[in-house]
Amino acid sequence: MTQRAHQLDAIDAKLLALLQADAQQSSRSLAETLAISASSVQRRIRTLRGAGIIERVSAIVRAQRVGQGLTVLVSVWLKSEDVRAVQQFKRQMVATPQVTHCYHVTGDHTFVLILCLPNMDAFAPFAERVFDSNASVLKFNTSVAIATVKSGGAVPVAPDDRQTR
Repeated sequence: MTQRAHQLDAIDAKLLALLQADAQQSSRSLAETLAISASSVQRRIRTLRGAGIIERVSAIVRAQRVGQGLTVLVSVWLKSEDVRAVQQFKRQMVATPQVTHCYHVTGDHTFVLILCLPNMDAFAPFAERVFDSNASVLKFNTSVAIATVKSGGAVPVAPDDRQTR
């Protein structure tokens, strides 16, 4: 089910960009940047949370600094793409902490995953436990990230053009 996009004005769009860059900014600092009052900033943030646009606020952790220096991208093909098999695989990926991202995709494979692991030595037992021993998995293909070029996942936000006409 696709939800309709919330209409954003230029201030909402800029506020979201600022929060994605640094959610620890004070309302006062945000207000100064946006040229609005701090109470207006707080009201807008409450509205954006209520609309489900701001899902949550979290810390971005440098994986290497906490001993998780290996990023692996995995394409997974399931033997069957019936609803039960797909839902079961989704539940398993949600419950697996090393899976930082899981996408159910179109194309020749069923899922694309991003894994965060300590090193290559940790990958083989992980793959055996999560993929090889999973009766639903037909096959999987891996790519190991050599370097992180861009991360953070900020969503590009633009105001709704209809409001400015």
